[in-house]
Amino acid sequence: MQSTLSPVAVLAISAGGSGRALSELLEPVFGGYANARGEIVLFGKELAYRVNFKKQTLQQRPQLNPGAQARYDATDAGEPFEYAKKTFQRLSNEQIIEICTSGRFKLSARY
Repeated sequence: MQSTLSPVAVLAISAGGSGRALSELLEPVFGGYANARGEIVLFGKELAYRVNFKKQTLQQRPQLNPGAQARYDATDAGEPFEYAKKTFQRLSNEQIIEICTSGRFKLSARY
């Protein structure tokens, strides 16, 4: 994701637990998409995060590859885009804000 863009929202990520002190990381979110299965991915500054609402967890993912990023960038917020014969939905700023304000998330151990 391009770091020259302004963040849409801020995602609160809880870290620690299991005997460690809890701390909170605030990750700026620059965009995101939903895939055909309804999975949500949000873009941070250097990583992407797959959101699990049921468990309130995030899985760190790599950013989009250049081809997928170009398709994403060419798509208006809230509109679908295709990449590698699959359809994705670019999230609107309102959807991203709603997700980010829905609660605190914990990082999941699985990649």
